[in-house]
This record gives sequence, C-alpha cells and structure tokens, in this order.
Amino acid sequence: MTGPSPFFGMDESGHMDAMGLGWVVMMPEGDRPLILQKTGGTNGVFSYIAFAPSRGVGVFMSINKFGFSAATAMAEVANDLISTPAPR
Repeated sequence: MTGPSPFFGMDESGHMDAMGLGWVVMMPEGDRPLILQKTGGTNGVFSYIAFAPSRGVGVFMSINKFGFSAATAMAEVANDLISTPAPR
C-alpha cells in the first residue's frame, strides 16, 4: 500500500480515512467521533446511513431528488447530527 491510493470517488460524503467491511470509515477529528457510513443511490433516490459506535447514535436519511449537491448536503447534515451528542 505504498503506491498511489487505489480508491477514487468513494468519499463524496466525507473524507475516507479507511475502508472496513465495505463501510467508509471517518476517523475522529475534533468533536466528530469515528463514523462508519454507507451511501447509495438509484432511480432518483439517494440514501445515507452513518453511525458512531462510541456515541451509540446513528442516522439514516433518504431523499428523492437526483442531485449530487443534495446528496452531499444530506450527508453533511447527518454527520453534524452524529457529532452533536456528548461522548459517553
């Protein structure tokens, strides 16, 4: 793994620090805990699921607007919600 990064276009919902069991992993940073996330889209529907095991919180969102900027905004809102509760 010392060569160029083999993954492209998989971190549109937030910077990908690692990949685990097919989930995008966002490492803790500032107030944000470790977040495991998945995105999906088909036929004009975008979905996003993310959870923070250390905080016991998760978010599922789905929109019926086929727009990359809308999907990105949806993921940002979900990640902000997950970062809001105090650590356990």
